[in-house]
Amino acid sequence: MSTMKNKINHINISLFLLTCLLLSSVSLFSQEVNDNEEITVVAPYQPTVSDAFKINISPRIPDEKLEKPKFNYEPIEKTLSLPAQLEPIVPARIEGESVSKLYKNYIRAGFGNYGTPYIEFFANKLRSKKNAFGVHIKHISHSGKIKDFAYPGNSHSSVDFYGKKFLKKHTFSADVFVKRDGYHFYGYRPDDFPELDLEKKDIKQNYTLFGVNTAFESNYTREQSLHHNIGFNYYYLFDRAESTEHNIHFMLDLDKKMEFFSFSEMEKLGLNGDVNFYLNNDTINGSFNSGLTTIAPYYSLQFDQYLFRVGVNTAIQSDSGVSVHVYPELRLEVKVVEDYLITYAGIDGRMEQNSLRSFSDENPFINSALPKQFTNYKSRQFGGLKGRITKYLDYNVSFMNSTISDMPLFVNDTASVIAPGLNNQFTVIYDRVKYTRLLAEFGFHYKSKFNAILSGQYNNYFLDNEDKAWHKPGLELKLATEYTMQEKILLRLEILNRSSSYAKLYETDANDEIKVVAQKIKGFTDVNLGVEYRYNQALSGFISMNNLLSQRQYLWNNYPSYRFNVLLGVTYSF
Repeated sequence: MSTMKNKINHINISLFLLTCLLLSSVSLFSQEVNDNEEITVVAPYQPTVSDAFKINISPRIPDEKLEKPKFNYEPIEKTLSLPAQLEPIVPARIEGESVSKLYKNYIRAGFGNYGTPYIEFFANKLRSKKNAFGVHIKHISHSGKIKDFAYPGNSHSSVDFYGKKFLKKHTFSADVFVKRDGYHFYGYRPDDFPELDLEKKDIKQNYTLFGVNTAFESNYTREQSLHHNIGFNYYYLFDRAESTEHNIHFMLDLDKKMEFFSFSEMEKLGLNGDVNFYLNNDTINGSFNSGLTTIAPYYSLQFDQYLFRVGVNTAIQSDSGVSVHVYPELRLEVKVVEDYLITYAGIDGRMEQNSLRSFSDENPFINSALPKQFTNYKSRQFGGLKGRITKYLDYNVSFMNSTISDMPLFVNDTASVIAPGLNNQFTVIYDRVKYTRLLAEFGFHYKSKFNAILSGQYNNYFLDNEDKAWHKPGLELKLATEYTMQEKILLRLEILNRSSSYAKLYETDANDEIKVVAQKIKGFTDVNLGVEYRYNQALSGFISMNNLLSQRQYLWNNYPSYRFNVLLGVTYSF
């Protein structure tokens, strides 16, 4: 369609141009024919533009002088009367710090099965800025029987006087005590020895202890001062078998804050010193003396999250001769996460004097004329983690590996002084031991209502000469909890689990040869429960139930414990 339109337009344009051409030809022809026409020539038109005139006017601000106005001020003189009204300043009061009422005296008494009287008394001086004084008296005894065994009665009595004198820059403290523990060597079955007619007095043993402890300690407020603690202790111990022990003990602890390095937060130089002297006498070994002097200087440094301590422990042993032992001490602690994760590791060592008191405290059924040697903890390597998981839960997990020379082990004494073959007393043998311990402790506390401690300890012994670590359990677990209900009822629960151990016995075979036999001592679980009801702040009643599972528990070979026992009593403050 568009093509047709274009063709038509071309035709029209062609016709238009042909017409114009024809008209031009006619005009030219006409001019040539009329030669007499008059022509007037007019000049061509020339357009012109007149000049433009620019208005040359520039706007401007006229310069006018501005005059600063003048002001006149006339102050009005008038005295204002403003009387001051002062209000007294009331001192701030901190809630919850009211001083609790104290009682001078406290008594706790009760009675239980197995013929168990119990009494405990405290008397103390009330609050004082000058001095403190108190006395503590305690007695508990058992007179019950254990089936198939000899009379197992025991008693524990003590009197303790203690006091402190507060000086301007020092505190002097003293403690005078008397203690008497009575036992019976009941670790045999009378029916197995019908030929023996032993009475209670024949198997009786008691330990009587007199002692005094004193200390003179600084309480400077300036950290740069030389802080010190000087102590002097003495005790005299004797038993029914005419064994005696005197001990004189001097102690010295010094420390002073130093500034050797600019980056440190705390630096301290210190010195720990001990002088222990023993005078022993018994019916077998006679009179003999021994002593142990320890000098242990150290340096500690703390910066950022690191704590570093290095020192040297020098022990001078004196008995039949004199020997010197030197132990390096090193400890490093790193706070990986403040309060929540702390790692520590180190090495150390020490020398320890075995004594009649240390042995009888651990095992009261000993033959008191046993040998008393030094135990050398040559090298101890340790490490662990500690901190808290939440604000309610704390933890400590550690390992320890040590080499111990002359480690004492309790074994039944075959040469019984009471009667041949009873084996109801213990002596000690010494051996070189490589000892490894794994320890885990967890503490849970919620305000003042609930507290709990769970601990587990695994022990592993490698001995040079002995077959077993006699009377040493491999595993020990303990749970102790305390719960207070509305400040009226106090509940205590304790669970102790102890794995099996071994006792060293001797047997004669068919060839009349004596051989060593490892007698297994069964493990046990001890569950104890206590309930106390507080009638008011001064008066309460309590009940203690021990060995709820009513098991025969053996800490020592041939020495079973009482089964279920209960103690009922009251407490009173006045």
